[in-house]
Amino acid sequence: MQKFLRTISLSTAIVLGLVACGGGGGGPKGAQARLGGGNAPNSAAQSSGASQSSPYAAPDGAASTPAAGTPAPAATPAGGASTSAPTGSGGAGGKNSSSAAGSPGPTALAAASTPAARTANGQARSAAAPGAPAPAPTPGVPGVGGPGDKTGVTQTDILFGMHLPQSGPLGVLIGNGWKGADAYFRSLNDAGGINGRKLKLVVVDDKYSAQGAASAIRELIDTKRVFAVGCPVGVDQCSVSVAYANSKGVPYLSGGFREQYLQDKPWAFPVTASYPFGGARLLDYMFQKRGYTPARKIGFFYLHSENIDEMVERADQELAKFGTKFAVKYPAEKDQSDFSAAVTKMQSAGVDTVWFHVAPDLITKFAAQGKILGFQPQWVFTLPAGGDIFAAAAGGNLDKAFGMAGFADPEWPGAAKFRDMFHKYYPNDQVDEFNLLCYIVGAAFVEGVKRAGPDLGRDALARGLGSIDLLDTGVSQPISYTQRGRIAGPNSTFAVWEIHGTDTVQTTGFDW
Repeated sequence: MQKFLRTISLSTAIVLGLVACGGGGGGPKGAQARLGGGNAPNSAAQSSGASQSSPYAAPDGAASTPAAGTPAPAATPAGGASTSAPTGSGGAGGKNSSSAAGSPGPTALAAASTPAARTANGQARSAAAPGAPAPAPTPGVPGVGGPGDKTGVTQTDILFGMHLPQSGPLGVLIGNGWKGADAYFRSLNDAGGINGRKLKLVVVDDKYSAQGAASAIRELIDTKRVFAVGCPVGVDQCSVSVAYANSKGVPYLSGGFREQYLQDKPWAFPVTASYPFGGARLLDYMFQKRGYTPARKIGFFYLHSENIDEMVERADQELAKFGTKFAVKYPAEKDQSDFSAAVTKMQSAGVDTVWFHVAPDLITKFAAQGKILGFQPQWVFTLPAGGDIFAAAAGGNLDKAFGMAGFADPEWPGAAKFRDMFHKYYPNDQVDEFNLLCYIVGAAFVEGVKRAGPDLGRDALARGLGSIDLLDTGVSQPISYTQRGRIAGPNSTFAVWEIHGTDTVQTTGFDW
């Protein structure tokens, strides 16, 4: 794949981190009361527990009891949006987007939501978990809640905030990902906007640190006064900012990570599958499609983090279904450099396959040291990244790896429409997987805005997002918060990727 990732030196390919997060707000109980019949929008009742026999069934588990919340914030007058200019967006000024009012479908790249499309994507097989709350009410119906806080919305504009690394080595590596959302927003604005409003993207540097994220989320919410927030990448950053957004009642869209963490955050809307679901589906794929049997020896090399623990537990449960368990489980520290002991432990246990779920710098070191020690197993991977960043960082040491991702390889034929749209606004940029990821965050936000209707506020947006029955972006897993619940909404089909040297190829559509 001819992308800028190839040109980044190994020294700059430092910790990518894990895609994450969600948000909530105004106090979970207050939000639940406002967002539809006393329930949070498509509550997390369907989120935790072992994966089911059907890949589309919501996991078991009753809704968590939300923490005591604060009273619902009073709605601000229309026109209470921030007057500060968008920043950190590469000099493009106010990044705008949205399709004409009432236009069907979530994006310019995918067909409208139809029963036939849902069946073709396998989504009709989903079912709400027993005891799950009713879906959020259809937005725009008179008497069903009010619009809520209108901060960030005027008669002409809607401000959407996004924080991601913009500085330092990682900023160089993935800092232009926001352009994927921006190109989409601008294309929609060129078509007339949403109900006469244009979308403007506000980008803030979170410096790829928890401290930076704490500053970034406050800047977006309190200073820039955005309407909603997106967090495309960074588990530590998103873990900090999701809690703050939840306390402020700000809708929060992000990549998925551990499910339980989002259960008491009713403003959180993940747009990529959760880590536990993704891990379980990878193991299903290995045993059902790749010919794995209990005789194979699988090692798990993962980041030592509470955000990964739920994934490890679910993976253990999934392997037990196939009559086996991990031969070795090795949790790596973020600042670890020497993996010779880990390599030796896996060699001694006869490990022939290593599933890695760590940042690029860690798998690069592990694979290089393993090669020196004569350990070259079959490598496998799953979300958050598609594989390009790992392939480029490891310099060929992950050759023949395979894995699964919830969004497309930018060079996959199915991403052609996105590439064309992107290059209309950024003709000199190469499309990368982070452009796609940010686009998916933006596409979900736009669909929620459309469903919220012209009387737009944060409560209306949350109801609109919660009512999504199919969001087919054309380059990602179909998202259905009504069929699978708010937390499990993106827990659907994956695409298969393979690493060839320093390149990655998507070998299937979203059909596993």
